[in-house]
Amino acid sequence: MARIGNIIAAAALTAGFVPAAAAPEHLATIERECSRQLGMAAESCRCMRDRAAKLNDGQQAFVAAVVLKDKQAQAMTRQKLSVQELTEAGTFLTAASSQCSQR
Repeated sequence: MARIGNIIAAAALTAGFVPAAAAPEHLATIERECSRQLGMAAESCRCMRDRAAKLNDGQQAFVAAVVLKDKQAQAMTRQKLSVQELTEAGTFLTAASSQCSQR
């Protein structure tokens, strides 16, 4: 689980995606990839989606791009986010996966 958070942090330092407005597909992507990549239960992945909904639109787009390993989207999004926003997005999956895996 920490691995995905590390991937996001690394991508934040090396990449950039012009975020479209937060769209339901970003949250759906986060929820779907939670199950696929982490093998977490549906309830835990809904928790991840709900926590991701607290991120801003650009952060959601960035996290979705990272979990999809879409380097071009990561690069475009990164250009629109502040260092603080990137840091928050970079720590999101580690913290949320830990908190949500308890469910």
